[in-house]
Parts: sequence; structure tokens; C-alpha cells
Amino acid sequence: MRALLLIIFIFFSFPVYAASQPLKNVGFVPANIWFSKDPFFDGEKIRIYTIVFNGSSYALEGTVEFLDNGVFIGKTNFSLSSGGRVRDMWIDWEATKGKHAITARIVGATASSSGGAKSSVMLDNTETGKSVRDVDMDSDGDDIGDRDDLDDDGDGISDVDELRNGTDPLKKDTDGDGISDDKELEILLKDKAEAELILDSASTSVGTILHTLRKIDETIPEPIKTAAITSTNIVERFRVEEGYKFALAKDKKLQEIKLTSENKQKILAQENSKNNENDVIGNVSNATKKPFAYAMLASLAVLEYTFKWKVVFYGILLYTAYRMIMWLVRRVRDR
Repeated sequence: MRALLLIIFIFFSFPVYAASQPLKNVGFVPANIWFSKDPFFDGEKIRIYTIVFNGSSYALEGTVEFLDNGVFIGKTNFSLSSGGRVRDMWIDWEATKGKHAITARIVGATASSSGGAKSSVMLDNTETGKSVRDVDMDSDGDDIGDRDDLDDDGDGISDVDELRNGTDPLKKDTDGDGISDDKELEILLKDKAEAELILDSASTSVGTILHTLRKIDETIPEPIKTAAITSTNIVERFRVEEGYKFALAKDKKLQEIKLTSENKQKILAQENSKNNENDVIGNVSNATKKPFAYAMLASLAVLEYTFKWKVVFYGILLYTAYRMIMWLVRRVRDR
């Protein structure tokens, strides 16, 4: 009789234990969240991992839910046999800028004995620790977050210098003209240095003229001397400024021609999709636009050369003045 009562007690007490008492040595390895890439940045697709283990004597099934700041972001089911089994669990997730506390939890856990009967079970360890990440943007894709990157857009100009220059530190080409900010700055500094050199040379020339004028100061009236100096300075300033403008215009036109050549295949594909009439019009348009662009480039190059070199500029100016004087002389003689 005592043996029978003992058997009945053991039979009925085991399921109650399995259903109401937490199972030990089962669930998550403490603080076991990791990522397929670390650090990661805004917009990147990464995989979030955790691991589930079962060191109990029961087969375990359930669902692992992943959360971001307590908000559900994905789940995956698992099944683990008894006896110290482990399994990696994961979900794919797209990171966004800001602070994230990633956790995982086990829900809907059931335990099965060797007889195959399943019952709901509470686990001693159902939640992982938090894995906190402050996700930053990586504008230039160099695996350095914008907060730590001194050059966010990777154009070779530091963010501080871009702010000083009035360009966008997050865009390689602020004005969208096809020329990166560092190339434009390089051209600007080069032209500025040449302009300063020309101005220094011009100042020397002007100084020589002034020295000559001082020597003959007694023979030239003051109004004529003042007018000569003023006119020389005006002409020289005009030459330098216009030469700089023509140089910028030439570089821009050259870049436009290069971009047109690079996109030639795309343009041809678009033209082939049109009807025959539009193809004819498009071909005529392209036939006229391309030579015109090269003609403009050649004209700008000639103008830049003319205004850049003082010998050429003043030679043309003096020759033009000479021809005008000769024309006036002939007109006077013909009267």
C-alpha cells in the first residue's frame, strides 16, 4: 500500500513541477547579443545573433523574440533536445541612426519528457542582457562615423574648412556641377595664386611706369599724369579679372564635355527607344550640340590665354590702338 501511494505521488508531482517550477540551467547565456558587424552605421543591414542552450533533461521548444528599445523587431523559432544543446538564433535588421538597446527573450516555451508529452514551462533565464549601441551615420562609407570623422563626405576637405568655404561637409559636390569640392578648391587656389602673381607683376609694371612718370614730372601736366596712372590700373584690373573668369568658364565647359562623353552610351540607348522621327531629330540635335561645345571650349581657351599673358594682351591692345589711329589719320587726310 505504501509503495502504491509513493508511485502515485511521484507520477502526479512531476508534471506539476515541470509546469510551475522554473527550470534551471536552461535559456540564454547571460548577455549574449552580438552582431554580424560592429560597429555598424545608419542604413546598414546587419544580423543580430543570440544563443539558446538547454542543459536540462527535457527537450525544449519555443520562440526567440528580438526587441529594440523594448519594441519587437523580429522572431525565430527553436527546438533543442536535452543534455547541454546550444543553438545560434538570429534575425536580419536595418540599423537606423540613434541609440538602440537590443535584447532578446524566450516566449511560448514547452518542455517534453522522454515519453513525448509536452507542457508549458517557465524558464529560469528568459531574457538576455541589453546590448546598447549609439548608431551614427557614415556619409562617405569609410567605416568611421560622422561624429568621429574629420571629413564626413570624403572629398579631401575637412568639415571645418568646408564650413569656412561655404560648402556642404556632407556632399562631395555641393553645387552638383560634376566637379567635386576638392577639385573646385584646387582650381580656385591655383587661379588665385596665378592672379596674385600676375597682380604682383602688374604692380611692378605699374611701379616702373610711375617711376618713369616721376622722372618726367616737370614736363607732363598733373591731370595727364593722373589720368595715365588711373587708366593703367583700370586696364590691368580688367585684364586680371576677365582672365580669371574665362579660366573658370573654360574648366567648367571642359568638365561638361567629359560628362557628355561618359554618358554617351546612356544617351544612345534612350535615343534608340524613340520612334524614327524622334531619332532623326535627336541625331541632328546631337550633331549640332557637340561641335558647338568644342567651339565654345576653343574660344574660351583662346580668351583665357589672351588675358593671362600680358605680352599678348597689351600687344593686341596696342595693335588695335595703332590701327584706329591710322584709320583716323587717313580720314583726316582724305578731307
